Amino acid sequence: MARWVVLTSLLALLVGLGIGFLWWGRPLQRSTAELATLQAERAAAEAARDRLKSLEAELNAERERRRNLERALSEGRK
Repeated sequence: MARWVVLTSLLALLVGLGIGFLWWGRPLQRSTAELATLQAERAAAEAARDRLKSLEAELNAERERRRNLERALSEGRK
């Protein structure tokens, strides 16, 4: 009889632990997946920001070249 109580208690404990893992473990897994997604989106945003900075620098350089060309052309007409 004591053996039956111990086995039943162990089985109940294992079932309880399994249910507890499913109950509390799932939100943790979902949060971990969301965190990974957010980190990937952050990396993509940083890459886009870096690309925009390089495009801005390229645009400013092109504006400067155009300004110099317009200045040279206007001085040639005078």
